[in-house]
Amino acid sequence: MNKYALFYLYFFFTLSISPLTAALDQPLIQQAFKQGQFAQAIEQWENQWPSLPTGQQVDVLLQLAVAYQSLGLADKAFAALHQALPKLQSDPIRQSLVLGSLSDFYLRYRDFDLAEQYAKQSVDLVCTAPDSPLACATALNYQANLLSLQENVPEALAHYRKSLALAQQADDPVLSAKLRTNIVQIEWGKEAFETALSAMQALPDSHDKRLGLLKLAHLAIEHPEMKWIVYEILQTVLQQAKRLGDTRSAAYATGYLGKLYEQEQRYGEAERLTQQAIFMSFDAADQLYLWYWQQGRLYKAQDDLPRARTAYQNAIKQLQRLRRAVVRGYRIPPQSLLKTADVVYFDLADLWLQTARHAPDEKQRQADLLKARETLELLKAVELENYFQDDCVTALQAKRKRIDDILTDTHTAVFYPMIFEQRVELLLSFAGGELKQLTLTDQDNPKASYAQIQKIVKAFHRQLRNPKSNYRRLLVNSRQLEKIFIQKMRPTLEARQIKTLIIVPDSLLRTIPFAALHDGRQFLIQQYALAIIPGLTLTEEPKRFKRHEIKMLMGGLSESRQGFSALPHVLNSINSIEQICQTQTPPLVNKSFLKNRLKDNLAETAYTSLYFATHGQFKSHSTSSFLLTYNDKLNLNELEQFMRISQFRDEPIELLTLSACETAVGDERAALGLAGIALKAGARSAVASLWRVEEASTAKLMTTFYQAMCKGPYVSKAEALQQAQKTLLLSQRQYKHPYYWAPFLLIGNWL
Repeated sequence: MNKYALFYLYFFFTLSISPLTAALDQPLIQQAFKQGQFAQAIEQWENQWPSLPTGQQVDVLLQLAVAYQSLGLADKAFAALHQALPKLQSDPIRQSLVLGSLSDFYLRYRDFDLAEQYAKQSVDLVCTAPDSPLACATALNYQANLLSLQENVPEALAHYRKSLALAQQADDPVLSAKLRTNIVQIEWGKEAFETALSAMQALPDSHDKRLGLLKLAHLAIEHPEMKWIVYEILQTVLQQAKRLGDTRSAAYATGYLGKLYEQEQRYGEAERLTQQAIFMSFDAADQLYLWYWQQGRLYKAQDDLPRARTAYQNAIKQLQRLRRAVVRGYRIPPQSLLKTADVVYFDLADLWLQTARHAPDEKQRQADLLKARETLELLKAVELENYFQDDCVTALQAKRKRIDDILTDTHTAVFYPMIFEQRVELLLSFAGGELKQLTLTDQDNPKASYAQIQKIVKAFHRQLRNPKSNYRRLLVNSRQLEKIFIQKMRPTLEARQIKTLIIVPDSLLRTIPFAALHDGRQFLIQQYALAIIPGLTLTEEPKRFKRHEIKMLMGGLSESRQGFSALPHVLNSINSIEQICQTQTPPLVNKSFLKNRLKDNLAETAYTSLYFATHGQFKSHSTSSFLLTYNDKLNLNELEQFMRISQFRDEPIELLTLSACETAVGDERAALGLAGIALKAGARSAVASLWRVEEASTAKLMTTFYQAMCKGPYVSKAEALQQAQKTLLLSQRQYKHPYYWAPFLLIGNWL
C-alpha cells in the first residue's frame, strides 16, 4: 500500500488501551470507556484516581491518557503518562506499558528519536527474559509501530509476527486481532485480510472493535474485488455506532460508504453520504478535511469546478488548522502533514490552473494564477514540515515578507514545474508579481505524461551518476526533458532577458539537476544561472553576499572514518579556499573535526559562511540524514541546534557548503531534505550535491566557486556556481560529463 497512508491508519486507529491494563471494579465507567464515551469516563476517573492503590492509579492514568488523546487533549494525555511513570520502579510490566504509551505519544508528534528511545526501554524491560508473554507482545507492538512509520517494513513485520505469536501464547484475542490488522496494513494479502477480519469480528462489541473494523475497511477499499465486504463492514459499524451514540465512528463509516459510491461513479449517493459525514464530524478537523476533499473530488468528476474549488478550500482550511495544532502539540494529526494530504493542495492548485486557462480576461487569469501559486507554496511548507518533523518552516514563515518583496530583480524568474497524469504545467513568476502559465499536453508531446517522464528520469538518474555512461544516450534523455520543461517557455525567458532561473521542483524533479538539461547545442547551466528553493515563502529575503565581512569556519575529513572512504583532496581544497577568502579561523580537520568543537566555534563566533568537506547522506527520514565527523555523525537536528543562534539573529549565516553529500538514487524525500537544508540549518543559502563526485573535480569546482565569491567583480552566488560549473565543463574534456559538475545545487538565496 502507499507508504504514506500508514500514518493515517496508525494515528487514527491506535487510540486504544493495552489489554494488560487491569480491569477496575467500575463496570459503568469501563463500559463508557469501551464504547467510546470518553468524556463520561474522564469525569469519573479524574476525581477517583488519586485515592486508588498505586497499581490501579497507573491503570486509570493510562486509560485517561487514551481518553484525553481521543478528545484532542494531548497536553493532558502527556501529563497523565508522566504522572504514572514515577510510580512504577518496582513494577516492570506496568512500567513497560507506560514507556510504550509514551513511545506512541511521541510517534504521533513526529519525534522519532524519543519514540525510539521509549520503545526500546519498553522492550528491554519485559522481553529480555519474558515472564509475561503478553507484556512482551505489547512492547514489541509499540516498537513495530515505530518501525513501520520509519518504512523499515521487514523489521516491522518481524516484530509484529513475534508479537502475534506471544499474544496467541497468552491467549489474548484483542491484541491478536490488532496485530493481524497491523500486518495487513503494511503487507496486503487477501487471505491475511480475511483472517484479520474474522479475528476482529469475533471480539465483543466496543469502540476499539469499531476502530479495528474501520481500519480494515480502509485497507480494503482500494481493492475493487473487496467492495462488497467493505460495504458490509461499514454498514455493521454504522449501525453499532448509531445505536451507541459514537458519532466519530459513524462519521467515518458514512464517509467511507460515500467513497465506495464515488468509486462506482454513483455521484448522487456519494454526495449525500459525504454531506452526512461532514455534518456528523462537527468540528473535528482530522475528519472534516477528508470529507471536504471527497466532496471536492465528486464535484471535479462532474466538471463543476467552482464547487470543487470551494470544497478543496474548505479541506485546506481544516488541514491548516491541523498544521497549527501540531506546532502547538495539541491534536493528533491522522493524515494532516503527509503525502495523502499533500494531494489536496496539489489538486486545488490544479483546479486554479484549469480555471486560469479559461479565464475571461487577463486580470481574472492573473488572480487565478496567484491562487495557484499560493496553494503550491502551502504545499511546499507542508512537505518540509513533514520531512523535518519540526516547526522550522513555521518559524521562518512568521518572519517572511511578501513574495513580491522577495522577487524584485527583473532578470530573475521563478519556475514551478508540475507533472500531471497527461500534461505538464509550467508556472512562471516574475518581478512585479506577473505570472505566466504554459501547458504542455501529451498531445503536444507524447512524453509529457507522468508515466513517460518517470521512465525518462529513472534512466537519466543512472546515466548522470555514472561517469562512464554513454554520453550520447545521456544527451537523448537530457534533450527530452529539456523539450518538456524548458523549450516552451524559452521565448518568454528570452523576451524578458532572464539571466537567473529559480526552480521550485516537485516530486521526482527534485532528484535531477536542471543544469544538465540540454537543448541540442548547450546545457541549461551554460545559458542561465540556476538555483533551487523549497518555495518563495520558505526563502530568506535575498541579500547580496558581503565579501568584506566574511567570517568562515571550515572543516572536513580527509581520512577514512567509520567505514567511509578517505577524501584525500580535502586538505588541498580547504587550504586553497582558506587562502582565496582569507579566513581567520583555523579549519577543523580530521581529529579536530568533532561535534563539540563545531558547537563551541559556532557558539563563540558569528560566522557568515561554513564549509564542510565530509561525507554527508540525505535519506527518506531527516532523523537518518547526517554529516560525518571524526568519531560520530552529526544529524540535522544537531546541526540546527548548533546554528540556532544564527537562525534567529538579525543576520543569519549567508552560506553553508556541503561538498561531499549525496542522496539515494531516485529518493524524492531525500532530495526534498537536501532542497530544505538551508532552511533547516538557518542559512540564507546552501551549496550541496545530489551525489558524491570524484574528488579531484570537486576540489577544482569548489576552488573556482570561492574564487568568484571572494575575489574579482561582484557576482551572485548563482552566477558564481554557474561560472564554476561552466569552467569544469568547458576547460577540461575529461570533466564534460554531467556526473562531475551537474550535481552541485545552489539552494535558497541566489544573490
